[in-house]
Amino acid sequence: MKVIPVWIPIVLILVLFAGLGFAIYGYGLVQFEQGKKAERTTWQQRENAELTAANARILELTAEARQAEQGHAAALAKASATYQENLQHEKATRDRTIADLRSGALRLRIELASRETAGGGAAGEGESSAGRCDGETHGELSPAAAEFLVDLASEADDVVHQLNAAQAVIAACEYLNQGARK
Repeated sequence: MKVIPVWIPIVLILVLFAGLGFAIYGYGLVQFEQGKKAERTTWQQRENAELTAANARILELTAEARQAEQGHAAALAKASATYQENLQHEKATRDRTIADLRSGALRLRIELASRETAGGGAAGEGESSAGRCDGETHGELSPAAAEFLVDLASEADDVVHQLNAAQAVIAACEYLNQGARK
């Protein structure tokens, strides 16, 4: 019988352990890679869900902003239309009044201070005072003065219309800003 040298079983055992070590190491690498892939898949799914939710919120906020912007534009358009309409109405009224003044259909009168009579009292209505026949305390404005006063009043009305339009624009802007803060 032949005797197996001692070193052969030792070498075989070492080779067996080395093979077993490589097998365990290889299995560990496979498991590690599979774990990395599973973790990455989980992470990507979570990130995709968050991104989808964020994109939906962006769309919602964009729609709200567009709706608010359209409301603001409509309010500004309404304020502008009202302002233009008021200006046209004011100009037509002024032109009509001036035409009536020029034609004599309309006369502007002012109240005058009453004069004292020779007896020391004020001249009453119907009583005559020095230099006057009828005792009236009213006077008629000249056409030029009346036209000037109508133009001045019309200018003041234009300023009021501008102020009202500015207040409407400010109110529309405040409404938009309040909606943006919510």
